[in-house]
Amino acid sequence: MMLNDFKNFNTDALELDQLVALAAFGRAQRAEYEAQRVPEPEYVAEQLNTLRREIETRMSDRREARKREIKAQLDSLQTKEERRSKLESELADLERV
Repeated sequence: MMLNDFKNFNTDALELDQLVALAAFGRAQRAEYEAQRVPEPEYVAEQLNTLRREIETRMSDRREARKREIKAQLDSLQTKEERRSKLESELADLERV
Protein backbone atom coordinates (compact mmCIF):
# COMPACT_ATOMS: atom_id res chain seq x y z
CA MET A 1 0.00 0.00 0.00
CA MET A 2 1.38 3.40 -0.99
CA LEU A 3 0.36 5.07 2.25
CA ASN A 4 2.43 2.65 4.31
CA ASP A 5 5.37 3.11 1.92
CA PHE A 6 5.03 6.88 2.19
CA LYS A 7 4.97 6.80 5.98
CA ASN A 8 7.86 4.34 6.40
CA PHE A 9 10.26 4.72 3.48
CA ASN A 10 14.03 4.34 3.77
CA THR A 11 15.83 6.72 1.40
CA ASP A 12 18.90 4.47 1.25
CA ALA A 13 16.87 1.53 -0.04
CA LEU A 14 15.04 3.40 -2.81
CA GLU A 15 15.96 4.45 -6.32
CA LEU A 16 15.42 8.01 -7.51
CA ASP A 17 12.28 7.14 -9.48
CA GLN A 18 10.78 5.51 -6.38
CA LEU A 19 11.49 8.65 -4.35
CA VAL A 20 9.82 10.79 -7.02
CA ALA A 21 6.79 8.48 -7.05
CA LEU A 22 6.47 8.73 -3.26
CA ALA A 23 6.75 12.52 -3.45
CA ALA A 24 3.99 12.58 -6.07
CA PHE A 25 1.84 10.39 -3.84
CA GLY A 26 2.47 12.70 -0.88
CA ARG A 27 1.54 15.80 -2.88
CA ALA A 28 -1.65 14.10 -4.06
CA GLN A 29 -2.43 13.14 -0.49
CA ARG A 30 -1.85 16.73 0.63
CA ALA A 31 -4.15 18.03 -2.12
CA GLU A 32 -6.87 15.57 -1.13
CA TYR A 33 -6.67 16.64 2.52
CA GLU A 34 -7.12 20.22 1.35
CA ALA A 35 -9.98 19.31 -0.99
CA GLN A 36 -11.78 17.41 1.77
CA ARG A 37 -11.01 20.17 4.30
CA VAL A 38 -9.41 17.63 6.59
CA PRO A 39 -6.41 18.71 8.70
CA GLU A 40 -3.19 17.37 7.22
CA PRO A 41 -1.26 15.04 9.52
CA GLU A 42 2.23 16.23 10.48
CA TYR A 43 3.90 13.25 8.85
CA VAL A 44 2.84 14.45 5.38
CA ALA A 45 4.92 17.64 5.54
CA GLU A 46 7.80 15.84 7.25
CA GLN A 47 7.94 13.07 4.67
CA LEU A 48 7.59 15.47 1.75
CA ASN A 49 10.47 17.58 3.11
CA THR A 50 12.63 14.48 3.54
CA LEU A 51 11.84 13.34 0.00
CA ARG A 52 12.51 16.79 -1.46
CA ARG A 53 15.90 17.01 0.27
CA GLU A 54 16.91 13.51 -0.82
CA ILE A 55 15.87 14.09 -4.43
CA GLU A 56 17.72 17.43 -4.53
CA THR A 57 20.84 15.84 -3.02
CA ARG A 58 20.87 12.98 -5.50
CA MET A 59 20.31 15.29 -8.46
CA SER A 60 23.08 17.58 -7.25
CA ASP A 61 25.41 14.58 -6.93
CA ARG A 62 24.51 13.48 -10.47
CA ARG A 63 25.17 16.98 -11.85
CA GLU A 64 28.55 17.15 -10.10
CA ALA A 65 29.53 13.71 -11.40
CA ARG A 66 28.53 14.73 -14.92
CA LYS A 67 30.56 17.96 -14.64
CA ARG A 68 33.63 15.95 -13.62
CA GLU A 69 33.03 13.57 -16.53
CA ILE A 70 32.75 16.43 -19.02
CA LYS A 71 35.87 18.14 -17.65
CA ALA A 72 37.81 14.88 -17.95
CA GLN A 73 36.64 14.48 -21.54
CA LEU A 74 37.57 18.06 -22.35
CA ASP A 75 41.01 17.59 -20.78
CA SER A 76 41.55 14.48 -22.88
CA LEU A 77 40.85 16.53 -26.02
CA GLN A 78 43.60 19.04 -25.27
CA THR A 79 46.74 18.95 -27.34
CA LYS A 80 50.12 18.25 -25.74
CA GLU A 81 50.99 21.94 -26.02
CA GLU A 82 47.73 23.01 -24.33
CA ARG A 83 48.34 20.61 -21.45
CA ARG A 84 51.94 21.81 -21.07
CA SER A 85 50.83 25.46 -21.09
CA LYS A 86 48.14 24.75 -18.51
CA LEU A 87 50.59 22.95 -16.22
CA GLU A 88 53.20 25.70 -16.58
CA SER A 89 50.58 28.30 -15.71
CA GLU A 90 49.44 26.29 -12.68
CA LEU A 91 53.07 25.86 -11.55
CA ALA A 92 53.68 29.60 -11.89
CA ASP A 93 50.60 30.31 -9.78
CA LEU A 94 51.78 27.89 -7.08
CA GLU A 95 55.27 29.42 -7.02
CA ARG A 96 53.83 32.90 -6.48
CA VAL A 97 52.16 31.84 -3.25
